[in-house]
Amino acid sequence: MISDHEHVNFDEYYEIRDWLIKNKYSGSKSNQKYLKNNLASKIKKHFNKDSSQHLTWEELDEYHKDFPSHFEGLEKKLDNK
Repeated sequence: MISDHEHVNFDEYYEIRDWLIKNKYSGSKSNQKYLKNNLASKIKKHFNKDSSQHLTWEELDEYHKDFPSHFEGLEKKLDNK
């Protein structure tokens, strides 16, 4: 299991995000666009980070608690890594 304090690998993060877009929001173009264009920036803004700063898995988990609908299926995806 990944340490809570380990930095997010952004290739993996975007893979997860794209998987969520494909599986959770495949029927809604507006939701796809929202996730694709805004989710990463919204998470970083939530933690007052700029685009060059890393998130941690702990921060993603915290955001997930606040906005669970943005991450439906995330746990299963991470468990399969």
